[in-house]
Amino acid sequence: MSENELERKFNKYISKVKKLESVSNEDKLYLYANYKQALIGNINIEKPSLLNRVEMEKWKAWNNIKDTSKEECMKNYIKKVKALYSDLGLK
Repeated sequence: MSENELERKFNKYISKVKKLESVSNEDKLYLYANYKQALIGNINIEKPSLLNRVEMEKWKAWNNIKDTSKEECMKNYIKKVKALYSDLGLK
């Protein structure tokens, strides 16, 4: 698959994920991290305060996949959205 094809497919799945209603926090963090890494690359924000739990969890998820390639993150994102759709019996 060419990079342009992968990017088109990735953008399609970004739209599809918005239609999902019941996604676990773990899956949301996985998708968030792969989305950010695919679009921005390595984390570029400061580590948030421990008092801000949500932002800290998002920061950790993204930081945990630093140095992962854009293509790999796009593939991971697509694969996870497909699995979520399958688990929920959606197409």
